[in-house]
Amino acid sequence: MSASIEFIDVRKRYGAQPVLRGVSFAVQRGEILGLLGPNGCGKTTTLRLVAGFLSPDSGEVRVCGEAIGSGSVAARRRIGYLPERAPLYDALRVRDYLGFIAAAKGVARSAQARAIDQAVHDFALASVQHKPIGTLSKGYRQRVGLAQATLADPEVLLLDEATNGLDALQIVEARALIRRGSAGRAVIFCSHLMQEVTALCDRVIVLHEGRTVAMADATAAPRLELRMTGIDADAALRMLAAVPGVSEALARDEDGVIVFDCRVESPNIADALARCAVSSGRLLALETKHATLEDRFIAAVTQGEAAAP
Repeated sequence: MSASIEFIDVRKRYGAQPVLRGVSFAVQRGEILGLLGPNGCGKTTTLRLVAGFLSPDSGEVRVCGEAIGSGSVAARRRIGYLPERAPLYDALRVRDYLGFIAAAKGVARSAQARAIDQAVHDFALASVQHKPIGTLSKGYRQRVGLAQATLADPEVLLLDEATNGLDALQIVEARALIRRGSAGRAVIFCSHLMQEVTALCDRVIVLHEGRTVAMADATAAPRLELRMTGIDADAALRMLAAVPGVSEALARDEDGVIVFDCRVESPNIADALARCAVSSGRLLALETKHATLEDRFIAAVTQGEAAAP
């Protein structure tokens, strides 16, 4: 079964400026993918390409198995989109606005009232549904934006900075609403806030200068750090990497002390790593560490800069 969103070797430029340089990824139904990267790396362009607002210069974007492009109205109807600036009309009352959006999305007239009632319920808008949007707080305006994105029950949901500008309490409320609205859908969540991506996403892609520089789980991966002397670093790396449960091992020299950074499936393999290390040299210390998403983001961007031509 194909993924709900497929982004296949996509390239896009604005004039002479390349924005995406062969980006590929896929999002399955029920998965929330976090899209991270510095300003100007291509995050919003990626969302606009998936939404069908832009066309790729080369490569292909598919939604629910159908290519997005000219004539792809059926595929676009499967998409709900909340851009960074929610498309709200301040003069309209909330319920009237949702009715306008439902009609624009092609919801049958007989089903519009039920769809609006569901959106009002899902995003806790009952107390403000008859108020003009222009009178609402930032938090409620964001709820209205989320509600319009999920009208017509889309299979794909695109969220661009959906919690940007909210206070701490509003962010907590928005997270719960996003989780509820994302259930059973393929979601791309674009944000520059690491804690939001960690809290909401299953997986993360880091873009830098239009390229994918990292793809990983959003949760922090456990690591074990070993400090050793009297050892050949290359030989030890091969031995440590061969220990069951070690997914990656790196080494660096700190004034004659070799520091091994091992990404592991579980900290419980510390004993096995220690035995392997002692058999290879003198073990000075072994410590469990957890890399935050911010640490991994900075490392990915730094690596991307170093690899750039």
